[in-house]
Order: sequence, then structure tokens, then C-alpha cells
Amino acid sequence: MRWATAILLFSIIGASAEDEETPKPPPAFLPLRFNEDYSRLADTKVHIDAFDPLKYLRLRADDPTWYLSFGGELRERVELISNPNFGLDVPRDGYLLQRITLEADIHLGQRFRFFVEGISGLIRDENTPPPPPQDDPIDLQFAFVDMVPWLDDIQKLTIRAGRFGMSLGSGRLVATRAAPNIPFKFDGVELLYDREGWEALAFLTRPGKERAYGFDTEDYDTTFWGAYLTHWFDTKHQGGLDLYYLGLARENSVYASGKADQHRHSLGSRYFGEYAGWDWNLEGVVQFGSFGSDRIFAWTGSVDAGYSWKETAGKPRLGVKFDVASGDRNPTDGRQESFDPLFFKSGYFNDASLLRPSNVIDIHPSISFEPARRMEVSAGVDVFWRYSTQDAIYDPPGFIQVPGTNNRSRYLGTALDVNVSWRVQRHALLSSSYVYFFTDNFVHSAGGNGVGFFSATLQLEF
Repeated sequence: MRWATAILLFSIIGASAEDEETPKPPPAFLPLRFNEDYSRLADTKVHIDAFDPLKYLRLRADDPTWYLSFGGELRERVELISNPNFGLDVPRDGYLLQRITLEADIHLGQRFRFFVEGISGLIRDENTPPPPPQDDPIDLQFAFVDMVPWLDDIQKLTIRAGRFGMSLGSGRLVATRAAPNIPFKFDGVELLYDREGWEALAFLTRPGKERAYGFDTEDYDTTFWGAYLTHWFDTKHQGGLDLYYLGLARENSVYASGKADQHRHSLGSRYFGEYAGWDWNLEGVVQFGSFGSDRIFAWTGSVDAGYSWKETAGKPRLGVKFDVASGDRNPTDGRQESFDPLFFKSGYFNDASLLRPSNVIDIHPSISFEPARRMEVSAGVDVFWRYSTQDAIYDPPGFIQVPGTNNRSRYLGTALDVNVSWRVQRHALLSSSYVYFFTDNFVHSAGGNGVGFFSATLQLEF
């Protein structure tokens, strides 16, 4: 596919070369493409991009709300890893990931919509058998219908049914899993309510279950439901408050304390905003329920804050993230205290995605700046500890990565990360990251070692 990548890159860059004199382009491409709105392109006078005719094809001459929109993505990503899984499996791995998506969005007036997205995810040159989210040659990623039974000048209620994606708040518990080839998807029903200053949704779903060959099915062992409310403090949606409840029923869940069916309920709140150069994102979650015969009580708290010099050349920002996710302090006391981050965002701590945010404490100071237009460079140091010495360290899918042992050391390691992102132009994004995870006594006593990770990604979208 190298020739296809080169041709598409050439055509995209040539099709939409931007400069300071061009009109304002359409909204940025979003992780969930069905959230993009191209209705403004009904006015052909605002067309500035060679792909605009594909983003808005009028279906009725007398009604601009009847239209068809096409989109897609080609992503090529290289990952090189030394000591994957802390060297407990193989000494090194490296592979090429390729993702291709094509979507069609049909709007039949303001009250009916159908969206469908196909996907292909391939992996090449890997040393170990790939997980299903990395190797799925052809599949149906999304297919849903939106119906709008309530619509006026103030508010809107949408009923969504089918297969769709979700990203709630800052993605700490429900997000898109963008780094692997195949993102998260859910089959079910969603209610979305919107009015000035407020957004709310409620859903009942089963997660999609990836299969390398054959269309993906539902995970019949898992049911996921919840409600999420956001109140915006400003019209630009820079500050607000989230309140939410998420419920999970999963058969045969595995933690260091054993294997059992679980029913877990999460109550959370998030406060976020920007003011006078400062930005902040504070979130807390409490979980309760049952794990077999054990009672669940788990929790997490996180702080992500920083200060930006927006009027200074390069717009530097100093930031710090701090997370605590509880772990099980005694596997035999009848309480399950391991926090479950549910369907959290990939790259939660860094692009290497080594750890699941469970039984972890970390503090991550960072600096970022913009050395050129549409380019951002960031670097940070993330120090990790175990919350409980009796619990394990888990990998992102939730499997035990380093078992809890009699080693009493809480210190897990320190990760250095450097990241570069360059939006070449609207349709092309180049990014790269390097992470090295220095380990210590706890990992070494289990036979593991430090981890090095490098990625480079080319992403083309229309």
C-alpha cells in the first residue's frame, strides 16, 4: 500500500494548500467522525477545499438539510518496542500498522440520519501473535440511525440505535481507543439531549468484540450502560461540570485476587475550565458493587492543570498531571478494591500504552511549545508507584502484567516521553513519540526490565 499512501498524500496536499489569506476552513477532523457537521457547505460560496463537494452533496434542490457526506482515513503507523510487557515475553518487537476507513453520512432532513463506516486494520512484521484490535482486514465499524422526535429552537432530543462509538468527558473512562487499528465500538441504544448550556446522554449497550476474520460481534459477556450530564459555564464550551453514572456487568472478570462475575457501578464528577492562561481538569470517581462474593469499593482521582503563555512566541505551557487509582490491599478480606477504568482512552499515560490506570499512583510534569505553525512539541517525566503492594500491575486490556508478589517496593518506574505533532495541512498529520520506561526492584524481581518505545504516524483524512 505504499504507492496508495504516496498518491493520496500528494493529492491531498495539492488539493488544499492553505495560507494566511484563505477563508476559515471547516471544523477540524474529530476522533469520532460522525460528530463533524458539514451543513455549512450548503452555501457553495464557502467551499475552499477540493474535497468540499464530497463533504456535502445536496439530495433535494429545495431543502439543504437533505444531503450526503463522504469521508475517510488512511493511517500508516510504525511501532518499535524493546522489552514489550517489560521483557517478560519477548525481548523486542516492531511492526507496521495500517488503518483505512470509509464513511457515508446521510441526512434526510433534520429528523432522520443514517451513518455507516467501514474499516480495515492490518499489522505486518510483528514477532508475536497480534491481538484482534490490531488485525481485522475488513469490518463494519459503525452503522446507526438517528431519529429526532423532539426539536425546536431551544432543545433537541436524538434517539440513536445501532453500532456507534462514545467518548465521554476527557476520555478517562469511555473513549475511542485511537492508537490501535480498531477503535472501541458499542452496539445498543443512546439518547442524546442538547440545549444551550446543557448536554446529556443515556445509553444501554454491549461492547463490540473484534474478530480477525469475520464480522465483529457483540461481547455477550458484558453489558454497559449509563448516563452523563454536562453543564457548560460559557458559550465557547471552555469550562463546565460533568456528573455521571456508569454501570458494568461482566462475566469472568480477572483481578489479582481471582476470577468472578462482577457488577460494578461508577459515580463520577469532572470540573474543567480555562482562565487567564490557566487550564484545569479535575475528576473523581467512586466504584461499588459486587465481584463474586466480594463487595467492590474502589476509587480514582486525577488532576490535569497547567499555565500557558499564549502571547509569547512558541506559546509554551507548563503542566502537571496527577493520578491515583486504587488497588486491592488484601485479596482475602471480602473487598475488591482494584479500580476498573472501563473503556479508557489509549495512551492514557503516554503513547507507549504500557499500563492500565489501576493500582497506580503517578505524577507527570510536562512542558510543551509550538516551534512552528501547526506544530507542537512536548516532553515530560512520569513517576509511577503501586497503590497497593498486594495487587498486580495490569496491561491496557486488563490482563495481569506483573503479578503482585511479596516484594514490598511501591516504586514502579519512571517514564520519559517526547512527542512531536505536525499538522502539515488540514488533511495530513505527522506525529512521532519516544518513551523510555526506567524500572526498578519490583519489575526486576519478576524478571522484567526497562521498556523503550518509538512510534511514527502518518494520518490522511478527508
